[in-house]
Amino acid sequence: MGDFLKRVKAAIVADEGDLNPKLQPPMLVGVLFCLISMFCFICSMVAFNLGPVTLIVCMAVVVLYGAIGTGEGSAWERGYPSTTFLVPIGIGSVLLPLYIGVKIFVGIYAPYYLAVSGRHYENVSPLVKTAVYADAGVIRFTSDATLDTARSFGFKADDFTYCAAPVVSKSAAVHPDSAGPMVSFWAVGKDCCGNRREFECDGAGETEVQNAFTVSELEKDWLTKLLVPRTSRPMYLKAVEAAKAIHNLQSENDDKIILVRWASQPEKILEVWHNRAIIAVIISCITYAVIITVLWGSIHMYFDRDIQKLAHTKYMADRSSFNPFMVNSP
Repeated sequence: MGDFLKRVKAAIVADEGDLNPKLQPPMLVGVLFCLISMFCFICSMVAFNLGPVTLIVCMAVVVLYGAIGTGEGSAWERGYPSTTFLVPIGIGSVLLPLYIGVKIFVGIYAPYYLAVSGRHYENVSPLVKTAVYADAGVIRFTSDATLDTARSFGFKADDFTYCAAPVVSKSAAVHPDSAGPMVSFWAVGKDCCGNRREFECDGAGETEVQNAFTVSELEKDWLTKLLVPRTSRPMYLKAVEAAKAIHNLQSENDDKIILVRWASQPEKILEVWHNRAIIAVIISCITYAVIITVLWGSIHMYFDRDIQKLAHTKYMADRSSFNPFMVNSP
């Protein structure tokens, strides 16, 4: 135990005693700092601001750390054995936060940002033309608006049930010979309804709710098409089309339909989403920090122990020919 603690202390403070400087391993704290900070930086940047500029900045950080780690006199330049493992670990520490960041951005932060950055509208009739409210973020409907859960539909696809229910007027009359009421707004959600009826998404069960926030699409560019090839809107629209066909409803063209999340207090729900994105990033960084500390610490101690042992037993015997990095040499 005493020898182990000495090796841990030496690794942390980069003090290898009388060991030849050429045989010293990469500093444990330095490697861990670079890996953990790089992971957290990429994950945070992508999760809260996915875009071409973000990727360029992240790649610049990766190149900077790579240049520092492979510079003159570094353990990599000297061919220290443990540095071989830094290649797959480094690649994983770049791709993994990118993947996690995209998931957080698409699933949590982007819906929050698109809603809070849109305009707030008051006293919106459920019968209006949607073109006027295409830039909406939070919508407060008139008192006669209600969510018609009896004419909802759940479309099953991709391991989710995509739910849609029409926002209608309680007082608007529909002529018996018409093609059905016109629906401009549709409340949506995932896995919160049955195939028909039973729509329980968000605030659907609260009878006095007339508020909602919009579910908007990310702007399509080469990056979002590459990293986010599929979105939820097409699936929601399939649920909308099914509900229209079954319940004889009418609406505008698919590209003009406004999808919303039904909520009594939209701002508070959006704040919760924002906090969830922050917590997801923090948990991801802490989890990675723990795993990489154990992994790299084990690799570091393993090679440091073997090389120091060989250096002690062989180097003094034949200083002219001993190669300390040939750990399996006779």
